[in-house]
Amino acid sequence: MVDLKEKNWKNFTDQHLYDWYGIWTRYTPTGGIQESFRSLRHFEGNADKTEIYQLNQYIYAEDDVKEQRWNFNERENSLFDGMFHPQAEFMRGYFFPSGHSIWATTQLKSETYFAMELFFRDQSLRHSVGIVYDDQGNLFRTANIREDSTAYPSSYWSTDLEQLSQRNLEKNWTGTSITITSDLEISEPISTQFRWDREGHQVFYLPDGVSISCPEKVTVGTSFDCVVNWLINDNEMHQLISSYDATGKFQSLTFEKYGLKQ
Repeated sequence: MVDLKEKNWKNFTDQHLYDWYGIWTRYTPTGGIQESFRSLRHFEGNADKTEIYQLNQYIYAEDDVKEQRWNFNERENSLFDGMFHPQAEFMRGYFFPSGHSIWATTQLKSETYFAMELFFRDQSLRHSVGIVYDDQGNLFRTANIREDSTAYPSSYWSTDLEQLSQRNLEKNWTGTSITITSDLEISEPISTQFRWDREGHQVFYLPDGVSISCPEKVTVGTSFDCVVNWLINDNEMHQLISSYDATGKFQSLTFEKYGLKQ
């Protein structure tokens, strides 16, 4: 029988134990630039990858570098309902073998901030999108972290920060979909249809093909999805969908991979 906790942990350690050099940009709820700075997220493990050390550096200027450090291990942090990060006990990590993943608040509660970070992975490239709601359930900010494990500056990512007014995603996409649930079950791939427009969502078009579609407000009593995608090139797009039920409980993360239909 497959140990789902062990599989989830292995998907993380196989795909993310690198030095990730990046540009970290935070945006206001209306898409304005709040702040931007360079970043380094360094991960290393012991020989059997049961112990993980993480160092985050936030590089605001040459003489202004902030750091955060964490240690975690498989025995204590690999749980039946996802991977527990020492920074936030109310969040869990869910990881696909491809490296696509999420750190998600597992339960929306009133008068409490609510957040998620969704990760894409493609060879030496990684990027994540953060979505944060305030204690009244209103969208508080979004963030985009464009990373490269080879060096800074990246030969792929630009240094552009301004959001775009539009992006044409309505192409003849054909794709496959897999889902990981809150109890770590990963489905078999199925065919899927690209869907972008969602009622009650705000849409943001970030640099380098990154797009966000998320509710303006989240409340207990209404199910909701947060959707992000990455147009890797003109012929390939990846999409992640984080789903919550009407009680505000995290249900699943879906990874959709699209190409243009010939």
